[in-house]
Amino acid sequence: MYHKLKQLVTKRILKLQSDFQVFNLKMNTRKQVRESLKKRKIPKLKQDQIKAAKAYYEARGYKLRNTYWHRYYTGVTGVFHEDYVPLDIFRPYIGYKLNEKQQWPALLDKNLTYNLFKEFNQPVRVVQNINGFYYFEDKLVSESIALEACNAADKPLIIKPTLESGKGKMVEIFEINNNQTTLDGLSTLELFKLYKKNFIVQEFVEQSKILKSLNPSSLNTLRIMTYLREDDVHILSSAVRIGEPGSKTDNFSGGGIFCGVNESGKLKAKAHTKSGDIIEKTVSGIFFGEQKIPNYDLVVKMVKSLHVKVPYFRIVSWDIGIDSDDLPIFIEYNTYYQGVEIQIPNGPLFGEFADEILALGRQSH
Repeated sequence: MYHKLKQLVTKRILKLQSDFQVFNLKMNTRKQVRESLKKRKIPKLKQDQIKAAKAYYEARGYKLRNTYWHRYYTGVTGVFHEDYVPLDIFRPYIGYKLNEKQQWPALLDKNLTYNLFKEFNQPVRVVQNINGFYYFEDKLVSESIALEACNAADKPLIIKPTLESGKGKMVEIFEINNNQTTLDGLSTLELFKLYKKNFIVQEFVEQSKILKSLNPSSLNTLRIMTYLREDDVHILSSAVRIGEPGSKTDNFSGGGIFCGVNESGKLKAKAHTKSGDIIEKTVSGIFFGEQKIPNYDLVVKMVKSLHVKVPYFRIVSWDIGIDSDDLPIFIEYNTYYQGVEIQIPNGPLFGEFADEILALGRQSH
């Protein structure tokens, strides 16, 4: 009797913890989108659009208590879809259930991609800090040796956090001269202290001429969302992210450009900015619709091969660059900050798998 009671109490506590986390995720995403709606003065949806969106999700077992995200995507793109996926459904339900974040925390450390995906082309790593320990050439080293390795680099470097990083936060490109970085004059040691632990320093990737022409100051990457099923890995959405002139990062949230990519690797004719502009060409006059990602078939092959290495995550967003040899290079993978804004250039997120994925997300609640 005692053991049954203990099991019931434990189950109840776990359910309360799950419900509390879902509630927090919902509140955070709603605050985020409300601020965007207010800032950009996006008009309200029509009543028939609100009814259609709510009916779509109700038919699939979800209570859509607001249509903020439908309003946001409709306002930005000018096109309404009842099956847009709101972030406050994707993050607390789909991501929470399909990606088992709490069970596999170590796999979320981007430092470990060199072990997980060692047979794939990746940026050259200079120094890694994993849980406060420094690594150089796969060996545990002292901080002084890690500093020497960075100071000896004679090319542009990039430093970024490896845990819970997203939206380009603290991703910086820099160079070092006489132990001083180009980041506000910080010494290499001061830079290390700023990041504290769980970060990586890599050589900056020399990218393909085609992608570089879209914006020379940033590493412009592909964001590809994949879905793992028993039959195969499927591409849900693919887009190229382009930095704004002078920017060192390509993140859409930081003012960059999102342009959809079709199945053949050709860019769509129209791209979108964070501010809501729909544009057909870059500042330098390059038309998006006339560009094609080099060796896009190899990109698709890469992300599918990558995904089967981490089956703990059913939906993954991959950041893939194209190097100076026009070959795909794996930058990082994302299981939490997946950037569902990819719906802006490409439309509803789940496509033909919408019913299936929504059903999987509902199973946890």
